[in-house]
Amino acid sequence: MKKSFFIFLLCNLFFLTAQTDTKIIETTQIQNQENSKLIEIKKENLPTIESLLPSRANVVFKEYQSIIESNSKALRAGREPEIIFFLYKNTEKFTFQALAARCCITQETLATLNQIDNGQQDIKNKELILPAVNGIFIPSSEEKTLNSLETLLQENYLKTGNQILTKNNFYYNINGRNYIFLQDKRFSSIERAYFLDSALQLPLDKNAFWVSSEFGKRKNPFSQKEKNHNGIDLAAPEGTPVYAIKDGAVYVCVPNDNEFGNYVILSHDTGKTTSVYAHLQSYTVEQYQTVKKGEIIGYVGQTGMATGPHLHFEIRQGGKPENPRQKLKLDEK
Repeated sequence: MKKSFFIFLLCNLFFLTAQTDTKIIETTQIQNQENSKLIEIKKENLPTIESLLPSRANVVFKEYQSIIESNSKALRAGREPEIIFFLYKNTEKFTFQALAARCCITQETLATLNQIDNGQQDIKNKELILPAVNGIFIPSSEEKTLNSLETLLQENYLKTGNQILTKNNFYYNINGRNYIFLQDKRFSSIERAYFLDSALQLPLDKNAFWVSSEFGKRKNPFSQKEKNHNGIDLAAPEGTPVYAIKDGAVYVCVPNDNEFGNYVILSHDTGKTTSVYAHLQSYTVEQYQTVKKGEIIGYVGQTGMATGPHLHFEIRQGGKPENPRQKLKLDEK
């Protein structure tokens, strides 16, 4: 009991220190607000939770759960909660949903603070900041967004004159990024649907194609030499619309390449994933343009080294080609 109280006291001392070191800033960048308080949170100074598994010895996690429960009661009673942050590295390999449930924190709270843009994202071994009160963290307007969810939240709250931001608020600088924290706020129905929809769009309409060449080693139809085929070929009539598989930006548009003909590369998740669309009859996008999932980016053709009309399609993770059939969850061949 004494040890538990000691950890609780340390957490409170940490919070008071953070408040003492707080800088008061004047800002006109976020809805012309004045006298806004910016609290700086440095990850290396946060108390660390080593495990989310319940045990008598796991006193830090027990105190974290206790603070969350106390904060929930405070909010229901109209009192201000204690804003405290902890650090946890997911070596226990919880899924995102399981981790949120274990911490008794909403998914949107964890997601918006830790740059997680969909509920199926792999967070194994990821270092996470765990707040002790629920809400939504929105990067302030001068911050560059790191994923499409952050872009959506900025558009919904910072660029529409939303009345929830017209009062003085606390702002947080967490690991060098400025956030507005909307305490006890939940995703709207549209935001939640966006967050939960992690499936990739097919690049062609479902009944408009057949797979004419698989991912992996194959004989090149022109040289007859065995070579890695880093994508799949989707045979379809010339002029069939080609869609962006996910929100992103146009990394490059290339006309008349000797091998790929007209092709487009899209960048997703701030460059972590790229998708390639080759042998196009034509493309409808420009370099650096942002695109939405399902938006038409071009039309099936047979430009470059193509034996017939088809879309050569690739998905790369961290620059490494992966089998698009598995990513798109196509029926087994």
